[in-house]
Amino acid sequence: MYLDFFNLNKPPFAITPDPAFVYLSEKHNESLAHLVYGVTRGGGAGFVQLTGEVGTGKTTLSRLFLQQLPKDTHAALILNPNQSAQELLVAIFREFGLSTHGTGKQLDAMINRLNEQLLQWWEQGENALIIIDEAQNLPQPTLEQLRLLTNLETAEQKLLQIILIGQPELKDTMARKDLRQLAQRITTRFHLQPLNRPETHAYIRHRMAVSSLPDNNKNTTARQPLVHHREIFTQPALNAVYRHSQGIPRLINILCDRALLVAYTQESPRVRFRHIQQAQRELHNHTNSHWYLRFLGLTLFIGLAVLSGWYLYPSEQTAQTKPETKPDATTQVTTIDAPPVNVSWQRYFKLWQLETGLFWPQLDCPDITLTGMACYHKQGNLSQIAALNTPVILQLNNQSAVLLTGLTDHHVTISTRQGPQTLSQRDLNAHWLGHYRVLWPIAPALIDGTISEQQQWALSVAQILGNQPDLSEANLTPWIKNFQQQNGLHADGIIGSETQMALALKAYDGPQLNQQTAAVSDKNE
Repeated sequence: MYLDFFNLNKPPFAITPDPAFVYLSEKHNESLAHLVYGVTRGGGAGFVQLTGEVGTGKTTLSRLFLQQLPKDTHAALILNPNQSAQELLVAIFREFGLSTHGTGKQLDAMINRLNEQLLQWWEQGENALIIIDEAQNLPQPTLEQLRLLTNLETAEQKLLQIILIGQPELKDTMARKDLRQLAQRITTRFHLQPLNRPETHAYIRHRMAVSSLPDNNKNTTARQPLVHHREIFTQPALNAVYRHSQGIPRLINILCDRALLVAYTQESPRVRFRHIQQAQRELHNHTNSHWYLRFLGLTLFIGLAVLSGWYLYPSEQTAQTKPETKPDATTQVTTIDAPPVNVSWQRYFKLWQLETGLFWPQLDCPDITLTGMACYHKQGNLSQIAALNTPVILQLNNQSAVLLTGLTDHHVTISTRQGPQTLSQRDLNAHWLGHYRVLWPIAPALIDGTISEQQQWALSVAQILGNQPDLSEANLTPWIKNFQQQNGLHADGIIGSETQMALALKAYDGPQLNQQTAAVSDKNE
């Protein structure tokens, strides 16, 4: 897509957390430093509350925090907080690698077992930490059980640190009178603020710098003159991004990614104010209200003029027609006749040879209990889909869905109401904002397994894919980094959800994209 055009080696504004692209404001740095300090002996133990609006970087910050934990810290990460107290304790046991055998999964027995383990870790000079994401969804009885867990202590120190990460609603929850005992145990509170204007500018330039090719590795055959990454976004464009996003990193990423695509389609070496405005309109699919009023007034005026002409001029004159003018073929945009959403999913299910008769009428990913497969929703570009090399469901601008079955350097093949249709990538991008869904075969270890079990799964897959049956766990991280680099992923060695998906798609014999799509006529270029 636009990577070669702007001399980039990776998409600079992907919305998935990527440590290489992290830009921390002064507030983010302060929050991260306090979180790290909080799990040491000097920081004590108890509750820490981290809140922030959607898209302000809570997930990215928590990932950085986990990477910086001392080696003597045992961490349990809970991603699904909407559980009963008993279910939460079972999840904590699983994350800590502890067995519930002999407890009958009863609350009192599990708490006693957990207390014994925490005491053992304490005697060995080790800490224990529970991180709960999306904590605003915790039920009240489960919150009360968490409070009781902080009663586990020695004569000198509490044995357990609990970090609650959530949206601003978490602050409202903690302000409730029936939770005042829990609120009193929160030793530290942070609220992540959006970036200000200078931080937004620095954030954009930082991500462009990380994704830019080195100067000695620039693509000198690119169609546009080389532009330094700091100059690709003009100052008016940067100001427009801040005005539309209000400094929320996720919104910045989505808007800048679209603006790069707009500039690329117009063959502009720089992203200008007009490109940001067009990207904003395309993303939100709305019309400026003042323009709309002027358009409405003009339409009314024309309508009155037509009615007047109908009565004032002879019928022979009204019957006269002008010769039909054909639109310029170069301005035509290929239309896409998408089938019903359930039909697109049924065609996708068939490619994976799933059970006949499965019915899913929604754009959102089907539940794993229906298909037995994981489904990943992502906003990206065709280059990322090409790296996966598997058919995907594309979500079009009009909220319809089509199955992408073929992809070449310049064209795509999709499954429409009438059958396969081949069109240029540029024509597709006029109907598509980058949202797609991917089905992939998920192993049981990735659903309910511990981090250790997930590592073992990744090792077994690596041994098969690399044809290295003797590959050891000690050498797994370098192998994963190499795999990530070869498949267009950030080479950090972390086996996250996207890396798991890529490993599974390579390891299992599933459908692949057709790379020999038929060419389309020049009018679609």
